Amino acid sequence: MQFSGRFLGLFVIVATACSGGPKEQPTPDASANDAAIVITPDASTNDVVVTNEAAPTKVDIDGDGLDDADESAWAEEYFPFYAIHPSDGCKTHGVVYRLSPHPADATKLSITYDVLYDADCGANGHDGDDEVFSVLVDPKKPGVSGILAVRAISHQGTPCEHDTTCGVCQGMSACGTAQRNGSAYPVVYASKDKHGNYADKPTCDTSFICDFGGCGLPSTADASPLVNAGEAGKPLVSNLTTQGFITTTNGWTHQELFDFDPWKPGNFGGAGDVSKDLVDPAFVIAPTGCP
Repeated sequence: MQFSGRFLGLFVIVATACSGGPKEQPTPDASANDAAIVITPDASTNDVVVTNEAAPTKVDIDGDGLDDADESAWAEEYFPFYAIHPSDGCKTHGVVYRLSPHPADATKLSITYDVLYDADCGANGHDGDDEVFSVLVDPKKPGVSGILAVRAISHQGTPCEHDTTCGVCQGMSACGTAQRNGSAYPVVYASKDKHGNYADKPTCDTSFICDFGGCGLPSTADASPLVNAGEAGKPLVSNLTTQGFITTTNGWTHQELFDFDPWKPGNFGGAGDVSKDLVDPAFVIAPTGCP
């Protein structure tokens, strides 16, 4: 809809006179989703253009204060180079993640990635496997520049546990990198057949008893399906088979893993409890000393 500049000026004068003078206007609420009236000049006709522009609609089903579509984009953008050993004998896997504002600094994000496998085929193998790592992110920075730190804990809660953290924050060792999306991304290594996650390859390679075969770097980055679990009490997924994650088409073979609910307490086959993995404070990296 268009009004001439002269007509709009007359309208403003009359409106001001009727109201008893100009009044202070309220400050717009940037968080509101209401439609906004936008008036812009058209230099070619000396008219103004009046339009209704609806603010973007925020969808936050899991109730963590973040738009769910943004969460999906961030989870992909800040996913490290995940390195499954080239000779691994049981590679079928996918990733469930929880992304939320960092509890100590809401300007940062904490992303917990839980890698689920069809099987652990190493020593004392079992159906199902869950191995976790996390990333501390500054979402104001794009791509790899936004990854501040990475933490991996292999075989958590067992005598084989190894905790490794790397990053650009004070006191941290630099992460090893490999090319992903045309940039040098931090690498998270998964040990051969056992899938223990490491943010430091030498630590993996010297864990002979627990991770025989060590870690290796494939020629290309892993392209795991990423599924947002949401939050406890407000899940975004409750069945990883109907959702399209754990299916025979994707190579999964162990029926006890089908129709798995990541927020339902209980073990993932012969592995750990995914509902506990997703909220484990051990994977929340302190944002102190970060640029």
